[in-house]
Amino acid sequence: MKHQQQPDTDTVVLGPGYHGARNATAALVARLESSLAEGSLQLPSLPEVALKIRRALADENVSFSEIARLLGADPALAARVLKISNSALFFRGTAPVTSLHNAVAQLGQRMVRNVALSFAAQQVFIGYGSRELRDHVTAVWRHSIHTAALAHMLTRVRTKLDPDEAFLAGLLHQVGKLYILMRAKDDREVLADEAGFQSVFAAWHPRLGRAVIENWELSEELAAAVGDHESCGLEAPEPATMTHIVAVAHYFAEQSEAACADLEFYGKLPNLGSLSVDKPTFDWLIRAADIDVRLLMLAFGV
Repeated sequence: MKHQQQPDTDTVVLGPGYHGARNATAALVARLESSLAEGSLQLPSLPEVALKIRRALADENVSFSEIARLLGADPALAARVLKISNSALFFRGTAPVTSLHNAVAQLGQRMVRNVALSFAAQQVFIGYGSRELRDHVTAVWRHSIHTAALAHMLTRVRTKLDPDEAFLAGLLHQVGKLYILMRAKDDREVLADEAGFQSVFAAWHPRLGRAVIENWELSEELAAAVGDHESCGLEAPEPATMTHIVAVAHYFAEQSEAACADLEFYGKLPNLGSLSVDKPTFDWLIRAADIDVRLLMLAFGV
């Protein structure tokens, strides 16, 4: 994980590759810069079912039955909610959850909202034609699910913040990369310059991700976590912020993925401040997250 100042845009487009790829990457950077400067993200709206669920859940008196009715209007979303309610991270019963009413009761209203928002984001940012873009999209979602599971568990054991909000922040912390992929879907030459494209990802996804969250009128806490998790450093203050939770969860996920979960990296951890954990807790986080992530990836279809 690179907790460094964002690179200058002049250096972003100078990765190796043939001249046409460099020009295409430079043109992509220009479009991204223009989008931010003009506030014109050209972002698809959230699907109507997600908006209806968010509006309904703003009412503290809304019933589980009403939420289940809204979920039932979208069979794919309903299936997602049922699968996640049966995942290791959220399952609390002895028998599988088979009804939407029970799934809502088990997950809680806030997590149902989060599942609906993440499902909506996946719908908005999926369906690209080329295999290369699909591979990028899948990689982003796999890492985001891993980060979300770790953020949820880390929040439970080390803070008084809401674990469900941390889960959503983890799921959406790389939404800026998905936006970049959406803007690059018709520029096949960009992918020919792999180093240049990865530089665009690194330099632009936090700012664009924050803009996406703000465009969808989600919370400032979530926008800050998405926009600042790579620049805030890993030493969390007391009390920890959502941004630092995402930063540490992102770091754990990256390290685990790079090591294929076999390499011991506890002894090499930097100072995590108020999010520091002892060895038994660390081992539990990594092992439990690995199980949770496998099931969540099935639920998310990645």
